[in-house]
Amino acid sequence: MRLAGKSVTPEVYQTIWKHLKSDGVEDQAANHMTAEIIHHGEDFESSIEQYERNLTNYKEKGYNEHAAQAMAVESLESGENPKESTRFAGIYS
Repeated sequence: MRLAGKSVTPEVYQTIWKHLKSDGVEDQAANHMTAEIIHHGEDFESSIEQYERNLTNYKEKGYNEHAAQAMAVESLESGENPKESTRFAGIYS
């Protein structure tokens, strides 16, 4: 594994994963985010709030828990956040 051009041990992966879990990220999403951090060197930690907002937005749109998690992580990866309805923005703010 690589993290910004360096070898990464399973212990480093587990440390990142545990940190994301302690921030309230669900298992599947934490695994996906950790893999992205390791392979692409992205700093997802600063995007936890955006992840949670996207997750809530996808759930509000009717996606089930696992689909909403996957969609929220993908939106962080792509940088394209889902369009928020006026109702959602009012509730979430």
